[in-house]
Amino acid sequence: MKTMQRSLISIAGPVLARDQEVAQALSDRLQKGKVLSCHSLFPNAKNLSDMQKLGIAEIQTILEAFPEEYLIVYGDNLLSLESMRKLSTLRIYVDADELDIVTSALQSSKLTNKKESLRGSTLSEEVKKILQATSEHIEAEVSKTRQYADIFINSDEESAEAVVSVARYVVRTDSQKTPKKMSSDERKARVDEMLHQYRNPSSQTRKAKIKKKLWTFVIQTTLFLKRLLDIMVTLVALLLLSPLFAIVALLIKLTDGGPVIYVQTRIGKQGKPFPFPKFRSMVINADKLKDTLLDQAERKGDITFKMKKDPRITKIGGFIRRFSIDELPQLWCVLIGDMSIVGPRPPVPREVALYTQEDRRRLEVTPGLTGIWQVSGRSDIGFKQQVELDVLYIESHGFLLDLKLILKTIPAVLTGKGAY
Repeated sequence: MKTMQRSLISIAGPVLARDQEVAQALSDRLQKGKVLSCHSLFPNAKNLSDMQKLGIAEIQTILEAFPEEYLIVYGDNLLSLESMRKLSTLRIYVDADELDIVTSALQSSKLTNKKESLRGSTLSEEVKKILQATSEHIEAEVSKTRQYADIFINSDEESAEAVVSVARYVVRTDSQKTPKKMSSDERKARVDEMLHQYRNPSSQTRKAKIKKKLWTFVIQTTLFLKRLLDIMVTLVALLLLSPLFAIVALLIKLTDGGPVIYVQTRIGKQGKPFPFPKFRSMVINADKLKDTLLDQAERKGDITFKMKKDPRITKIGGFIRRFSIDELPQLWCVLIGDMSIVGPRPPVPREVALYTQEDRRRLEVTPGLTGIWQVSGRSDIGFKQQVELDVLYIESHGFLLDLKLILKTIPAVLTGKGAY
């Protein structure tokens, strides 16, 4: 928040108990947070209408009573409050499956204590009324607030696991913990000093020279091993998967007689464009239809376009996309060096044009077939969190981490989680 020396994190979703669980798990992870329910924060507000009347100044006054560094507030309608959205440094939507929603609805209704209401109706009729009212409430007031969230937590994600990357993102983006930006004069002086040290080796100490050589050796060795791993894995995969390539190509051709391979232009390392092949999973004129579907994206306003029930996808396309078979032709890109097995996914030029300076960090390394966010939720993860995880990989990647991510990719592909 601009006027408060703390981070305000708002959490909302269809099941209040799951919202509270995620809020508590995040607080435990951050170790310096306080968890509050929306109703305890605004005890005088009896309903959503009363809370919507609260202005930013009034909410700030209420929040000033809490000295904690991280204030985590949860409530099913919390993201529908414009004032809270503006004050929040991070907005999280926690999804829930149907079983959790039904259980929560029945528990909150205290059906077993409603003896009077059951005299004039059967138990099944009462249950139907409760579930219908809950469904209407979620559809009308809760689900539509998904568009305001920065991060989504999927219904099948465990709270303790989901908050790991969220907590890391909160700490990394905390203005109180990040270094202050240098002025233009300070930056110029620092750059001049670094250039002087680089151009005048005599000004460097012997220890600095040794450290520089050792660091260069480590980097070059890591890059060599990474490239060697790429070539070996790609050659083996192409050999073993060649029968699958032939079957998929035949099925696509028989579907509508169109081309088997669809080639896009993607942006690689340092902004270099390269041809990006995929097995065609959509109708022939899919690109022309995309502009008419932008307002139906899963995350409106997000840089990347994702749509769970995309009408452009063919029957065979839905299957090969679910299990990432459509991505297999990109092994050729790995073999010739445009891509790597592990790395940030290469974006299309349209997305790069919308990147912020921070987002452009994804272009510092060779893009890959898989990465941290691909094995952590794939398309279910929002763009901001994707960038956070990609930057984490760039800052810590190595031969062993690549091996670990390759092994974790196999179950992620087989389950099809987050693929659409």
